[in-house]
Amino acid sequence: MNSTLKSMLIAAAAITSVSAFAQDKATLDLLVKKGLITAEERAKTLDEAAKARTASGLNKIFVKEDATKRLTFSGRVQTQYQSISGETTANNGTVTQATDLSNAFMRRLYLGFKVDMGEGISAELVNNFADNTLDKAIFTAETSYGNFILGYQKVQWGLEENTSSSKLLTVERSASNRFWNEGVSSSSLGRLGFGARHTGLHYANKYTVDAAQTLEFGGSVANASQGQANNSGNDIGIFANLIYTYKISDTNKHSVGVNYGTQRDTRTAAGTGIGAGVNDATISGFNPYIKSQFDKLVVQAEMITTTNEAVVGSTPNAVERKPEGYTILAAYKFTDQVEGVVRYSQLDTDGQGATFGGLYRDGSNISGVYNKFDSVYVGVNYYFVDHNAKIMFGYENAKASQLMSGLGGTVGTGKADADIFRLQAQVLF
Repeated sequence: MNSTLKSMLIAAAAITSVSAFAQDKATLDLLVKKGLITAEERAKTLDEAAKARTASGLNKIFVKEDATKRLTFSGRVQTQYQSISGETTANNGTVTQATDLSNAFMRRLYLGFKVDMGEGISAELVNNFADNTLDKAIFTAETSYGNFILGYQKVQWGLEENTSSSKLLTVERSASNRFWNEGVSSSSLGRLGFGARHTGLHYANKYTVDAAQTLEFGGSVANASQGQANNSGNDIGIFANLIYTYKISDTNKHSVGVNYGTQRDTRTAAGTGIGAGVNDATISGFNPYIKSQFDKLVVQAEMITTTNEAVVGSTPNAVERKPEGYTILAAYKFTDQVEGVVRYSQLDTDGQGATFGGLYRDGSNISGVYNKFDSVYVGVNYYFVDHNAKIMFGYENAKASQLMSGLGGTVGTGKADADIFRLQAQVLF
C-alpha cells in the first residue's frame, strides 16, 4: 500500500480518536481487518490518541475549585405503579365503597453530588427531582473524635425511616413510621412531623470493642420544625442514638439500638388552629429496635412511643396523648435474586387520631379520621444486581378502626379496610 495513503489514514484516525475514541477504535479494527494497517500500528495509534485526550482534558471532569480532591455523582430512579381500593363503615353501620385509585408515577428521581476537599472535609448535596424537594445538604468534618455534620439531613428516629429508601425491603414504609416521620403538611392529617429531616448540627461516632463488636452513638441538635429553610421558628429539638452490633460474618450479624428525641410540638396546636408550640408543649419519646440477619433470613422489629403534652386551653386537644406504634418484618432470600417479605404494623394514636390518607401514601380515597391502624404486607423482591437494580411487588391489607369525629375528637365504632397493591422498579448508581 502507498505509504503516504497509509500515513494519512493513521493520522486521520488518531486525530478523530481524540473526540470519538470508541467509534474510531472500531475504524482502526476495520483497517486492520482490510490489511490497510498492521495491528502494531493500530495499538500505537490508540496509545497516541489516549495521550492526546489526556493532554486536551477531554477525559477529565473539571471542577471549579482546584482544592477539590474528588467529586462523586450518585443517582436513584424509582418508578412505581399503585392500586388502592377499599371501603369505609360509618359509626351507624353504613358501608361506603371508596373510589378506586390506579396510577403510575416517578416515586423518586435523586441526583446527588459529594465533594471531598481532603483533610476529612466534605460536602454532599442530594435533590429529588420527582417532587422537587431537597433530600440532603450537609458539610461534614471527619475527626478522631467522630464525624461532625452541619446541615440538612435525617435525625436518628425510626429504623424504617433511617433505612435508605433504596434499600427498603418493602415498597413503602409503614403507617406507624409515617405517623411520626412524615411532614405535618397540613394539621388536618394528624401526622407529627417529629423525625426525618431537620437542619442543625449532627454527630456520629463508632467505637470498636473487638473484632466482632461495635458501638455506634450520636445525636442531633436541630430545628424542631422539619425543612431546610425553616428560619422563622425559634425552637430546637434534641435527638440521641445508641447502637450495639455483634457481627459474626457479613451474613450473620445482630444489632440492638435505641433512639431518643424531644422537641417542641410544631403542629398548629395539634389541629386546633391555635399557634404552634402553645404553652411550650413538647413531644418526647423513645424508639427501641432490633435487627438480625441469619444467613438468608432478615428479621427486624421496632417500637415507637412518645408523650405528646397537652396544649392547655385548646379544644378538643387539652389532653396528654401517648401514641404507640409497632412494626415487625421478616425477609427471606430463596435465591440470590428472589426474596419474600412479610411485615406487620400497628399504631394506636391514643385518641389523637390521623387520616387514612395521611398514613398510607396516596390513600386519601379512603376517607375518615381514625384512632387505630394495623396492616399486613406481603411482597416479593427480584434483584438483578443487588439493590442497584431491582423490582419490588407488594400487597398490603390496611385497616383502620375507631372512627373519630375529628382529630382529638370523640371515638366511635366506624372503620376502614383497604387493599393496596404496589409495583416498583429501581436503578441505583
